[in-house]
Amino acid sequence: MGRGWRDFFYFSKADRRVLLLLAGVLLGVALSALFFWRFGEQEVVGSHEWNGENAAKYAAFMDSLQADSPRGCSSGSFRQPEERVVETFSFDPNTADSTTLLRLGLSPWQVRNIYKYRARGGRYHRPEDFSRLYGLTKGDYDRLRPYIRIADEFKLMSDLYPQGMPGHDSVEARPRQEKFAAGTLVDLNAADTAMLKKVPGIGSYRARQIVNYRNRLGGFATVGQLAEVEGVPDTLSRWFMVGEAVMRPLHVNRMSVNELRRHPYLDFYQSRVIVEHRRKFGPIKDLQTLSLYEEFAPSDLERLQPYVNFDE
Repeated sequence: MGRGWRDFFYFSKADRRVLLLLAGVLLGVALSALFFWRFGEQEVVGSHEWNGENAAKYAAFMDSLQADSPRGCSSGSFRQPEERVVETFSFDPNTADSTTLLRLGLSPWQVRNIYKYRARGGRYHRPEDFSRLYGLTKGDYDRLRPYIRIADEFKLMSDLYPQGMPGHDSVEARPRQEKFAAGTLVDLNAADTAMLKKVPGIGSYRARQIVNYRNRLGGFATVGQLAEVEGVPDTLSRWFMVGEAVMRPLHVNRMSVNELRRHPYLDFYQSRVIVEHRRKFGPIKDLQTLSLYEEFAPSDLERLQPYVNFDE
């Protein structure tokens, strides 16, 4: 019987190791449970203390924060940015810095545009020039216009000295061009530009046009040809007459295509017909010969009559 109990509680070396390991694990679990139980009790005690004296201190601290916050601001609301104060005072847009321009109520991007304009060499010569600032409204310009002061170094000379610079004689007005009296007749082929400008209604430009057209024609055959000059009205013909016409003849049997086409009454195709006829059939004897070609209408031949020369 006694031996049987000893046999029952007999453990091998391996069994004893397992039992010792299990005993260590159980002891560790027990110690851990005891530690966490004690820590939880302290936390509960701490929570009671917080709910007492510490809770009162926290409430007083939050009340102080609310008392220091700006009036009218509630928790969760955003503080509105302060509005910029716009001022008006005298300024020169050519030299004013960015701080000055912003104080006047201009936007930052408008100030940048002013700086870019000045960097490129741009200048404001008159107060009205400032109205061209991009984005500037009429209201802002009307508000700032009385305060714009342009320094003399940026003003135009015509604005500084409208009557001429001091110590310098003003430029005298040119004398008025003397004009012919009514009823005067001018020889259209003999008049130069100076004489033509004396005719009422003719200035320097128109006088040059008349002379140039006369040279291309070889001379005016009739006063009516004056109407062929571009920009010359028919009413001017009453001032002219045609005396002995100094004609520069049109040698149809000698001239090349380029020489012929310079005449106002011949174009390229007509000039080529004349040269081709000479090459195939010999010299041209009269204008009736050219009437055989469709390039020449009867009116063309009539206009050419005073100028054509058939010498070989």
